[in-house]
Amino acid sequence: MATTRVLFDTPILIDLLERRPRAIARLRALADQGAKLAISILSVAEIHAGISPGEEKSTARLLDLFDVIPLSEDLARKTSELVAARRKVGRGYTLDDMLIAASAIEFGYMLYTTSRKDFETPRLTFYTPAR
Repeated sequence: MATTRVLFDTPILIDLLERRPRAIARLRALADQGAKLAISILSVAEIHAGISPGEEKSTARLLDLFDVIPLSEDLARKTSELVAARRKVGRGYTLDDMLIAASAIEFGYMLYTTSRKDFETPRLTFYTPAR
């Protein structure tokens, strides 16, 4: 059986940092299953930009649970393909969302997000947690 691979979007990380019980339970369930967990380097930047003094240690502990997908020239090109696909069908986008989507696609992860409509692109699959 293949290992589940899940890339967490920034709002999910925020839920974890805020210790929301549902988010914690889902993270534990994935860890118990032996899932491979990752985040984009963009999410690392977004999280660090929003932390308050005194939250550095708990933030570092959380981020250490994940593999971090770096940016690269190849990933930038893949992102531009996703942007073109969304433009072609008249959909808006943000570059950071498309970079995160490209990261998930390129490295074979399902995306765990609370805003699927912002990410809908060809070949991207979403992680849907059990209720």
